[in-house]
Amino acid sequence: MSSANNRDKFKNKAEYFLTALSFAVGLGNVWRFPYLCYRNGGGSFFIPYLLSLFFLGLTFFFFESTLGQFTSLGPIRVWRLSPMFKGIGYAMFVMGLFVGVYYNMIVAWSIYYVYSSFTVLPSVPWSNCNNTWNTERCLGPDITLNESMVSNNSMSPSQEYFYYNVLDMTDDIREMGPLRPHLVICLAVSWVIVFFGLSFGTKSLGKISYFTALFPYVMITALLINGLQLDGAIDGVMHYIKPDFNRLMSIDVWADAATQIFFSLSICMGGVITLSSYNPFYNNTLRDSLFIAACNSLTSIYAGFAIFSVIGFMAKQIDKPIDQAADQGVGLAFVAYPAALARLQMAPVWSVVFFLMLITLGFGTQMTVVETIVGTLVDFWPSKLQRRKRLVLISVCLFMFVCALPMCTGAGIYILQLMDSYSVPYSAFAIGFFELIAIAWAYGIDRHMENVKKMLGYTIWPLAYWKFMLKFGCPSIILIILFLVLSKFSPLKYNDYVYPEYAEYIGWGISLSSVSMIPIMAIFELTKVWRGKKTLKALLRPSIDFHNDQVKEKNPVFADAKLSTHIEKGQINLAYITTEENSLKNTDIFI
Repeated sequence: MSSANNRDKFKNKAEYFLTALSFAVGLGNVWRFPYLCYRNGGGSFFIPYLLSLFFLGLTFFFFESTLGQFTSLGPIRVWRLSPMFKGIGYAMFVMGLFVGVYYNMIVAWSIYYVYSSFTVLPSVPWSNCNNTWNTERCLGPDITLNESMVSNNSMSPSQEYFYYNVLDMTDDIREMGPLRPHLVICLAVSWVIVFFGLSFGTKSLGKISYFTALFPYVMITALLINGLQLDGAIDGVMHYIKPDFNRLMSIDVWADAATQIFFSLSICMGGVITLSSYNPFYNNTLRDSLFIAACNSLTSIYAGFAIFSVIGFMAKQIDKPIDQAADQGVGLAFVAYPAALARLQMAPVWSVVFFLMLITLGFGTQMTVVETIVGTLVDFWPSKLQRRKRLVLISVCLFMFVCALPMCTGAGIYILQLMDSYSVPYSAFAIGFFELIAIAWAYGIDRHMENVKKMLGYTIWPLAYWKFMLKFGCPSIILIILFLVLSKFSPLKYNDYVYPEYAEYIGWGISLSSVSMIPIMAIFELTKVWRGKKTLKALLRPSIDFHNDQVKEKNPVFADAKLSTHIEKGQINLAYITTEENSLKNTDIFI
């Protein structure tokens, strides 16, 4: 953007808080967290999850919020704090692209479920086994179970509906088949909604957040009340909260917990930096970060009760153990919940409301992801693209729509699971590690804490703890977890399907495509040293003086037009400065 003054701002405190909460609380809280609990022994997962929240989640969310708020810049230009590490911003950009592509596919499935809820009134199409897509393995609620009828291959009506009707899935990722028209249409609708939701910039994002942040809590509560009344619900809840301490000996449980914290809070993806950059300079970002991180995790735990009450019901229905009753991954939200909805009176109404909840959760996160991508592109050429931001937005939406089309084929679920497994976990850890190195070591932890003090108006307490965690604690934890995860690596699976070897290579390519931006851009910056245009110190230290003692809230970056001696010729174009008002006008930044 042309200047810090021209950067969008949230209208009030509530808009930032709700937008950030809506960004953090997404589909992952409804299907990813309960699935990880389901896979890792229920209640035993709470211990590493809450520890990861305290030592990693809270620290990182606050850390990234302070970067964005202090500089009023996006995830690429913020690294003018330490130009050697500008590749971190590019890595965030690439990772956000991958997440945005597959995330909206989940929203598209939800849109199709809303449509389907009206097709067989007064019931829903996944309520029985009397449909063209059902197989002999389908066990409907009207079937009396006994040992001769039940096998390990039995499936519920909601499972068969999701796999054989919605996805029309094939048996292998190599068998894509033609595009499924109904999925293409729903995907297009989802991207149209994203475009119109972001067409008016931060103003529309803030207003939409009032709905996307609050509505899901109403529905989770209603579904929990209903779920607890189902036969077998208490067994599911007990499985959820009863810890299996033997599982804590597995590094996979700890790695899943740390990964979920990064994924759920959407840290190291650029969105936190983007949203906080729209804040006033003196906003209490510490208080906001603590509340948002805590609310996000409590939402995950709360949603888990609703999910597991339904899993207990499903286990009772198909006569399987609770740890074998539901599917892996995203299928949990599209199998477990619909099974419960089909049992309700006025099932179509409940179904519509539930999937509208999923849609709002998805859009709450997706819109921030896309806003981050668009804002990053605009920041590349602010003088040219700021006035054409809507054109950039529609171009991004069209590009990501086309990239998602392979997930509208019969192999779509396999592709989505592959992207979900590789686009964030390894990349987020690597990006987070280099973020900490850049600020705590290159930029300087003492300088960063002074910046935080300027914004908050007081010294953060306990200062020694925050310094230690940012400089030593968090980097060490990330390296240990990343090393152990890689040492325990096993081939990717979806239910009983094992991915072919070439798919694993594609997955690693997805991870490396973002992380590789960090060394690539570092080498590019180092060439300036070799050519004598810069010193190594200049690459590690800020290229501009972001703030000084006379910082004014209305001009958060160059409040008194005092420029650092590190500014290179041509970086800043000052049309004129009104010294009497001590303000900067008509400022263009070309970085």
